[in-house]
Amino acid sequence: MRPDDGTASGALGLMARGATQAQRKRQAQAQPKQKRKAQSWEDQLFFARLRRHAKWMFVMLALVFGVGFVAFGVGSGSTGISDILRGNFFGGSSGTSSRIHTDEKALARNPGNVQAALELSTLYQQKQETAKAIAMLERTSNAKPKNIDVLNALAGIYREQTSQAKNDAAAAQNELASRAVTPPGLDLNSTLGQALASDPLTESLKSKATDAFSKLTAAYAKAEGAYKRVADVARGSSQEPNAQLQLASIAVEAVQITGQRSDIVVAVNAYKRYLKLEPKGVSANQARQTLAQLQSFLPKTQR
Repeated sequence: MRPDDGTASGALGLMARGATQAQRKRQAQAQPKQKRKAQSWEDQLFFARLRRHAKWMFVMLALVFGVGFVAFGVGSGSTGISDILRGNFFGGSSGTSSRIHTDEKALARNPGNVQAALELSTLYQQKQETAKAIAMLERTSNAKPKNIDVLNALAGIYREQTSQAKNDAAAAQNELASRAVTPPGLDLNSTLGQALASDPLTESLKSKATDAFSKLTAAYAKAEGAYKRVADVARGSSQEPNAQLQLASIAVEAVQITGQRSDIVVAVNAYKRYLKLEPKGVSANQARQTLAQLQSFLPKTQR
């Protein structure tokens, strides 16, 4: 074979391979694209479940995150779940006990610590330990006899006790009255009437009612005495007008309960003093009206 024939044969081979590649390319371009296989119903159900599961997972994560904020005190200034368990998170009893202990120590170091005394009084009352509150305030008033805030706190407690004593006395009286109902037409002076009125249960109720009334009068005496102390300490100050009105008010209540002339005198003098201090005060007209009514029960020499 001549060299020219080899060269020609190589050129023809290259042209054949190029034509073959071009034909394959055209066939590939002409062939339509296969459509994506449609999801089966099993696939669709699976993905639906997955989406729902993912949604609940997001919700659970949000809840866990939120609970984490509460439980571990994130951003709340709290020390976490232990605060809730101890009651501190909502200001529970352990927190109150701690404050009581702190105030008691402060008063032990300084019996005249008014701020500690006032706070401790409130805490004792919250725990229904009124007797402790009174005793503590009395000690503080001995150390600070001119402190009107301490005296007002004491007077306020005594006044609250009059309300409780009034309720107890009313309940005892009602109980006795319900027992004392006698059959219509029965003569109470008869043997049967006297027997019904003096049976053991009725006698017990009478004793209970008498005791309740005695406690009621004693409660008003304590409250009235406490407000007298406030008025005496406040004398000559800007707080005196209000102190005199408070004294007059508790004395009027005592009059309505006991009817004692001594309480009328206290109320009259308190109203007179108030009207002298504030003749055109907000409560002046009411004070004059009540004063006139009270004076009508007194002899002219005491008006």
